Amino acid sequence: MKEWEYELRSDIFSAFLANNKNMASALMWDLIGKKSGGLFYRYRPLDLAELTSLRYDQLYFCRAIRFDNHGDGMIRFKSYVTCFTDRKNSLTMWNDYADTAKGICMEYSYDDISTFAQDNNLFFAPVRYTDKELEITDKVSSVMSMMSKPKVDSDEYEWRLWKIDFHSTDIGKIMAGIRPRKIYIGRNADDDELIRELREIGEEKEIEIIG
Repeated sequence: MKEWEYELRSDIFSAFLANNKNMASALMWDLIGKKSGGLFYRYRPLDLAELTSLRYDQLYFCRAIRFDNHGDGMIRFKSYVTCFTDRKNSLTMWNDYADTAKGICMEYSYDDISTFAQDNNLFFAPVRYTDKELEITDKVSSVMSMMSKPKVDSDEYEWRLWKIDFHSTDIGKIMAGIRPRKIYIGRNADDDELIRELREIGEEKEIEIIG
């Protein structure tokens, strides 16, 4: 990751921390314009669970307590997160999250993510990469600590979509109402039956399947 992006992601983080949502939004648009042009990606294994999510326009959110972040344990326990990246054709992501390129990469538009976030009271923002530990002084800083990771992870170029639900006892959450615009099949994908079913879903949902 280049230095300007470290700084811009940090500025976005600081704006949210200061509850300056207008500034944070403007800085996010700056980052989106320089990087992804409004496109975001999820690298996933190609399996029956993922095909079911695609068939029903779903995303799975896991508890943030699973992530190695600092902050209030209760807030992380009651927070639900799913992850995106603004990097297309990332070898790191193909290897680490898409079963060594046997899986898929799903392409989403920012407009679709933003609408989905508004409809479900979700928060979408880029992760800040820093080796400086955030001082936890209040609930806001504790919440924002979940949006900070060490620089060693910066090759993931991560964005997180998440919410806090203090009333939930769910281990994870499935939310419906969003689908990718395109799906790229990994170069090592070799399960013909799963690929066939993926293509059927793509045709049914008008999702372009590439590969």
